[in-house]
Amino acid sequence: MLYFVDRHNRSQFAGQIEEMYRIRHRIYVDERGWKAIAKPDGREIDQFDTEDALYILALDDCGAVMGGTRLLPTTGPHLMRDVFAHTVTWGRVPCDARIYEISRYFVWGNLRREARAKLVHELLCGVLEFAMERGISHLSGVFDTFFIPRFLEGNWKIHHLGLPTEYPEGVCASFMLEVDRARLTQMHERFGIAGPSLFYSHFPPAYIDRRADVIAA
Repeated sequence: MLYFVDRHNRSQFAGQIEEMYRIRHRIYVDERGWKAIAKPDGREIDQFDTEDALYILALDDCGAVMGGTRLLPTTGPHLMRDVFAHTVTWGRVPCDARIYEISRYFVWGNLRREARAKLVHELLCGVLEFAMERGISHLSGVFDTFFIPRFLEGNWKIHHLGLPTEYPEGVCASFMLEVDRARLTQMHERFGIAGPSLFYSHFPPAYIDRRADVIAA
């Protein structure tokens, strides 16, 4: 199940947020080699994980984190503006109350291929549901180019903001995605997802702290 976490319920989801930071470190530092963001405590947390940051977390029945992503308003500090502005070569970096940046998107755990693919798209559905609820027109992001086929599978309308750009660990591109209800309906039908996907709760499921397992895995 997908849960929306903001400043109002973050303290209740403190265990999941902490687990998310550690999973992000395992994925981005240990697996993908992003040494510049490595932390001695094994927590991948950056200058954009502030009170303004919003999170969508996929949790299992025990409250453990299986996937997630971060959303930031483009009217304030965000990854594209403050770190990857050089990747925007066509036009300007988005800065609008109706545009939110999506970043730190991940799926975690020993899932079968079909289950992993479904969760990947379920998270995107959750992002769309959030965007429509807030009246957001576009989602911006700096993504590795291997993500682009996933968006094309969902029939997203992509607006490229620049050419693919090399960085130390790969090749990325900046772009915007249009938000509309037809896209969400198509994704629900195509991937067999019964909506709505995203829920807001003041409390997570009964949580089993698996941080020791994550560190030792």
